[in-house]
Amino acid sequence: MSVACTHCGDACPDAPIRLPAEPGLAFCCQGCRAVYELLAANRLCTYYRLDAHPGQKMKTVELPGRFDYLDAEAVQAQLLAFRSPTLARITFSIPQMHCASCIWLLENLFKLDPGISSSRVNFLRKELTVSYQPAATTLKKVVKLLAAVGYEPQITLAELGAQPHAASRTLYYQLGIAAFGFGNVMLLAFPEYFSFAGQLQSTFGRFFGGLSFLLALPVLLVSARGFYRSAWQGLRQRYINLDFPISLGLTALFMTSVFEVLTQRGPGYFDSFTGLVFFMLIGKWVQQRSYDALRFDRDFTSYFPVAVTRLTTAGEESVSVKELRAGQRIRVRHQEIIPADAVLRRGAGQIDYSFVSGESEPVARQAGDLLYAGGRQMGEAVELEVVREVSQGYLTQLWNNPAFQKEKQPSLETYADKVGRYFVGLTLTLALGAVAYWYPQNPAMALRAFTSVLVIACPCALSLATPFALGAALRVLGRRKFYLKNSAVVETLGRADTLVFDKTGTLTDVKKSVVEYVGPPLSPGQMQAVAAVVRQSTHPLSQRLATELPASSLAVADFTETPGQGVRGTVAGVVVRVGTAAFVGAAAAEAATEAAGPAQSGVYFRLGEASGRYLFRNVYRDSLRPVLAALGTRYRLAVLSGDNDTEQARLRELFGPTAEIHFRQTPQNKLEYIAQLKKAGRTVVMVGDGLNDAGALQCADAGIALTDTLTNFSPACDAILEADNFGQLATMLGFSRTCLRIVLATFALSFVYNGIGLTLAVQGRFTPIVSAILMPISSLSVMVFATLLVRLAARRRGL
Repeated sequence: MSVACTHCGDACPDAPIRLPAEPGLAFCCQGCRAVYELLAANRLCTYYRLDAHPGQKMKTVELPGRFDYLDAEAVQAQLLAFRSPTLARITFSIPQMHCASCIWLLENLFKLDPGISSSRVNFLRKELTVSYQPAATTLKKVVKLLAAVGYEPQITLAELGAQPHAASRTLYYQLGIAAFGFGNVMLLAFPEYFSFAGQLQSTFGRFFGGLSFLLALPVLLVSARGFYRSAWQGLRQRYINLDFPISLGLTALFMTSVFEVLTQRGPGYFDSFTGLVFFMLIGKWVQQRSYDALRFDRDFTSYFPVAVTRLTTAGEESVSVKELRAGQRIRVRHQEIIPADAVLRRGAGQIDYSFVSGESEPVARQAGDLLYAGGRQMGEAVELEVVREVSQGYLTQLWNNPAFQKEKQPSLETYADKVGRYFVGLTLTLALGAVAYWYPQNPAMALRAFTSVLVIACPCALSLATPFALGAALRVLGRRKFYLKNSAVVETLGRADTLVFDKTGTLTDVKKSVVEYVGPPLSPGQMQAVAAVVRQSTHPLSQRLATELPASSLAVADFTETPGQGVRGTVAGVVVRVGTAAFVGAAAAEAATEAAGPAQSGVYFRLGEASGRYLFRNVYRDSLRPVLAALGTRYRLAVLSGDNDTEQARLRELFGPTAEIHFRQTPQNKLEYIAQLKKAGRTVVMVGDGLNDAGALQCADAGIALTDTLTNFSPACDAILEADNFGQLATMLGFSRTCLRIVLATFALSFVYNGIGLTLAVQGRFTPIVSAILMPISSLSVMVFATLLVRLAARRRGL
């Protein structure tokens, strides 16, 4: 009797390898024994209790120096997605992972090597992302550790980095085997189909039945494996998923066919079995192709418009990052994201990689240093030279970083899952009821009714309604330059009942505002000093003031920006402050200039002993009045402004008597106001500028960053709306509500399909093969129905 290996579960040789400390344990090879000792020494033997067969077979031959190439600087530069003196990050392909034990062990690598900070598994892609400390361990050690525990990564330089992930070919192999088996079994079943071949059937029937069994067996073991695996995983989690009734029907059909062949009662139903698997896999293939075409998150960057300031001989220009090429110069200001890997050419870099690496401490960088995409500049504006084509995959990861994910709320998608569970229960009840009714009268009809019900009543169409409808909506809004983080944001916008607006840069068009100076005359040098400081900031008023002041090439040291207050920097040894009156210490000057006009915003500055104020005569967006008129009939509106209340009368006229208008609001005040609305049960959408409003955008159910240049990218928001399309905000929100009604309509359609199908299946009027054909057709029709309705709704609203 063979003994199973303690680690991998394979049969051990006649003389298994033993552990002196634990002679009761047997191992098939030295590799498996070494892995067990490593896990036992680090108290990780829970690995063996997570799954029945957790281990991987170990290779017995280890070539010395096999991983030495990983110490080469050129290799690491190509493999590592991110690298700094304190942190490095890489994503490996680990095809060996197959169960919960694998995931658990791979995410506990830090216990095996203290230099590993974290490891995170993407099981569907068979990927492992490892973050490690270069000072404590090396890439070579990390790979050797993975190989030592049986999960040696597939390292192909051509595939790592920012290359797209190739789709899994497993489904194609399964589909090919099912097609081969189905076609040949159908040929062998022809004598059964035609009465004139009765003599042939009587002579070769048993032989044909045996051949059909041999052809159907790999279809069961390979092609249908995914259905059984999914059903078993659901049962282990005490959850009946959509593949459970399918697996039950396949088992009944196959076992009945085997019984008929062995007892010589007939050739069985192997043609129906192989055809069922074949058409079910076609349905999966259609779904996979559709999902790959949508790719809500992974291909989001194909139209993400994050822009950057490019430097040319004619001056500065704002362009999409997709237009950047290696060798071009760009300017990155305070709080702006570095869009591409680039070399620092001018300025002092203080790069915050917290969104990428989790480290909150900015990293100092000097001229000549390489800066990675995704870092945020925290000081003065810097000049960079792009060294690689823009890989926006970093920005997508940034936007979808778990640190910025909101709490999940009940949604139509989870509702569909709940309905699906009840539907599966109803399906099983009907299938067993059909067997109980038909079996006393006609056992063959009982089998037909049982398998037909299990096949045709699959709620796949029900589960596809939400992602396809909202995915189509995501693309429609993207074409209108309203860029959403994912399809769930469409649903949130459709459920919203409260809209909160920031004022400066959101309701007002800062580019059209008139700038007026109030104060003692300034020398050209003083104006250049103020210009040098405000150029470092991305705040709308700072950018508008920078265009009014003369060009400045003066260097700025010790630059800092306080959200909602102002900016500070040192120019030629003189401290320059620009911002609110309290921030620059000009409270008395504020009282003296309050009479300058009601419809104004002011920016104060102090330059040594000199001080003054720039007034911005606010110009509201041309489309603001009709937008508010359309929104006011349905939503509760509110305005949160950091300015004084000089424009209260004008805002009240625009927003109406029921809107809440608050002035002198700090970023913390805005966040607290949003939190109070949510506590009261409101579904809140915040529309702000993305910088001072970052906290409020994050706190709201959906945060929309309205921007003129698209340079103010903020992971805290859920959507970015280009300011030129602000006039369509009411239309887009109405379109989101329509999309939710479309989802309900697709639910109704799927119920109609299943109701008709179940009625006929219970009566035994459908054969399993016909049911297998109709099931993917119904799913495909629901997908087409949802997509066409969304496009029709978009056309009617002019989107």
